[in-house]
Amino acid sequence: MISVNEARMRDPFVLLWKDTYYVYGTYIEGTGDAKEDASHIFVYKSKDLKTFEEAKSVFHVSNNELWAPEVHFYNGKFYLFFSLIRPNGLRGVQIAVCDVPDGTFEPISDKVGTPLSQSCIDGTLYVENGVPYHVYSHDWPDCYNAEKDYYVGEICAIRMTEDLTETVGEPFVLFRSDETPTSAGRPSISHWNGKKVFRYGSDGPFIKKLKNGALYLIWSPYPNSENYVVSSAISKSGSIFGKWEHNEVCLFDKNGGHGMFFTDKEGKERLVVHIELPRMERLKLLE
Repeated sequence: MISVNEARMRDPFVLLWKDTYYVYGTYIEGTGDAKEDASHIFVYKSKDLKTFEEAKSVFHVSNNELWAPEVHFYNGKFYLFFSLIRPNGLRGVQIAVCDVPDGTFEPISDKVGTPLSQSCIDGTLYVENGVPYHVYSHDWPDCYNAEKDYYVGEICAIRMTEDLTETVGEPFVLFRSDETPTSAGRPSISHWNGKKVFRYGSDGPFIKKLKNGALYLIWSPYPNSENYVVSSAISKSGSIFGKWEHNEVCLFDKNGGHGMFFTDKEGKERLVVHIELPRMERLKLLE
């Protein structure tokens, strides 16, 4: 067994299935020497979210980097969403499926589940009135604002076929990261392609339906180069098409992000993020 505080993990995702928590991530650290392999998606199993069984690989792609795993129970099966580098060099989100949450997942298609013309990361599933939508980050290196000389990420969505094997129609933008109060006017500095650039990130979207019917969307920008945060927006209409209204303050601002919500065994609503410690990312659970 390994303590939750010892488990190195980036972009954690928690699925409670029956009486077991399944925690998916892209790094593992065993009880002995640290291990790292970004070509695998790993799952930890836990009964209490305090100690985990040794991590198990549920998906592997040779010679590629995988990140941002999410597993959703949909139409009687478990669907794994994950980001990777496509053969054309652009990032994309692919989908795999399995009958059980800790088995070996198999791709549902040889295509990615995001538009082929876009560089996309951090996909999540949202179903509205029986219609599945793939919500994702249109990655900042793909979106240059020449007038203002910075790069800006977008939170986008695209409709999917019922079996999730094809996209339907054109993607649409929920919002741009430079439009939001928790990051507007505060781009972070990155070094990309050998030069210093200014950018607004748009990592890790996740949508939760509230009891009043509104939609609550969280995502993670870097409002400055030293801090990773969780920002949020609300669609009071209850529709993914908005209008999305942004909260003025961060939901979490202690250098952690890429969050998601789940309900624990006691019925408490929980937020899970990863804390940004260089080469030591750690899962953090919050009520």
